[in-house]
Amino acid sequence: MIRCDVLVIGGGPAGLVAARECAAADPALDVLLLERDRAIGAPVRCGEGVGRAGLAEFLDPSGASWISRRISRVIFWAPDGTEVRVAEGDVGYILDRTRFEPALALEAGRAGAELWVGTEATGITRDGDGWVAAIRGQRGENTVHARIIIGADGVESMVGRWAGLDTRVPSRDMESCAQYVVSGIEFDPDAIYLHFGDEIAPGGYAWVFPKGVGIANVGLGIVALKGRNRPAREWLHGYIDRYFPTGVRTSYTVGGVIVHTTVKHTVTDGLLLCGDSAHMVNPLSGGGIVNAMKAGRLAARTAVAALEARDVSAARLQRYHDDWMALLGDDHVRFYKIKEALNKFDDGFYNSLAQRLNGIPIERRTLGRIFATALVTHPSLIPVAARYFV
Repeated sequence: MIRCDVLVIGGGPAGLVAARECAAADPALDVLLLERDRAIGAPVRCGEGVGRAGLAEFLDPSGASWISRRISRVIFWAPDGTEVRVAEGDVGYILDRTRFEPALALEAGRAGAELWVGTEATGITRDGDGWVAAIRGQRGENTVHARIIIGADGVESMVGRWAGLDTRVPSRDMESCAQYVVSGIEFDPDAIYLHFGDEIAPGGYAWVFPKGVGIANVGLGIVALKGRNRPAREWLHGYIDRYFPTGVRTSYTVGGVIVHTTVKHTVTDGLLLCGDSAHMVNPLSGGGIVNAMKAGRLAARTAVAALEARDVSAARLQRYHDDWMALLGDDHVRFYKIKEALNKFDDGFYNSLAQRLNGIPIERRTLGRIFATALVTHPSLIPVAARYFV
């Protein structure tokens, strides 16, 4: 049996930051991270967009090879094609996750964590004050005894279920997503595009995230219950055929995105969940990279403190959940309510909103003003806003 102090299951942004922070906080700790895929950072299953400020908390993006594109504006497309430019300035970046996550992995390794790729956990059982994880991979089958486990195994998480935590997702809060890398197309390479509409992506939106001049991640997410028996990839084919007919599709990915609030219980004795495995995603945007890293850091700090105190009980680890809710989780509850309210409106609402927004000078066209204009356009949103923002 292999023994370690901290076992991190999952080598995405949440798990890599958790491993790095645990190892850096106490070099005496044995930290082991398992990643079931054969390579850190691949396959890519997201649009790769991140905000500037959040990213800078973890890695310096200046001149980094894992930055595909710097973004200086956001463009919304209404269902009728009306374009609204917002958020001019230093907005964020489009990552190259095949390089970004290996950069995080390098830091985790330098801090003292051990990383095993091509190795998956197949189950966990409680053993005294710790956990025993059954694993299989390049080293064959084995077991790992850990004093504490950090579950960061993504949307399809099994760690929480094995530990008895309820991580089920209501079907209305699971989006089916598809994305192509498309070359040879025309768009503003310094902007990200978000395209709404019931005939574009029912229950979700389409996006264009530049990877360079003439090349972009083009994808969309739909709520499966609203997809009219058409999978996300079929909706995406129609979208690209219509808006980027000359584009060359060079690669694709499909997957699910949870647009729900954080699970009610993210901890149990000797175990914490973070990132997508705990539904720590912005329910409005579906974005989760920076959220995952913040959660991984918080989980690591809580785990290290618990190990130092020799108390890894659920009661002790509960402070992780409480701190997360104060940091971002409570905001996600508010965003979820707004998402639910917006889902009731038809394309006419968004077309009207776009027209009103274009009447605001671009230098004053902030996200706050967009929301305020939405309230004026549809007063039924006011009770939701009053309840959660006043």
